[in-house]
Amino acid sequence: MAKTAQEPNRRHRLEVRVTPEQEALIRQAADLEHETVTSFVLATATERARRVLRTHSTVKLSNEAFDRFYAALDKPAKEIPELVELFRSKPVSRG
Repeated sequence: MAKTAQEPNRRHRLEVRVTPEQEALIRQAADLEHETVTSFVLATATERARRVLRTHSTVKLSNEAFDRFYAALDKPAKEIPELVELFRSKPVSRG
C-alpha cells in the first residue's frame, strides 16, 4: 500500500494475540467497512483510547459541588511546611 501525503511515518509496532473467534469477528467487521484489519484495529483502538482519556480527564460536578470548589479556590492559601521545605531543597538530577 502506498503512503499518502497525510499518513504519518509509522515506525512503532503493536502486536496482540487473539482467539480464532476474535480474529474472524475483526476481519468480518473490517471487510464490512472496506478497511484492512490493521486500519480497522488502529482506528478502533485509537478512538477508544481517546474516549477513555477524555472520560478520565473531565471532572463533572453538581452545581453545589462546583460552588464549594470555587469557594475553596478563593480562600487564602495555607502554608504546608513539607512543601515549603521541598521547594527550598536543591533539585535532584535524574540522569
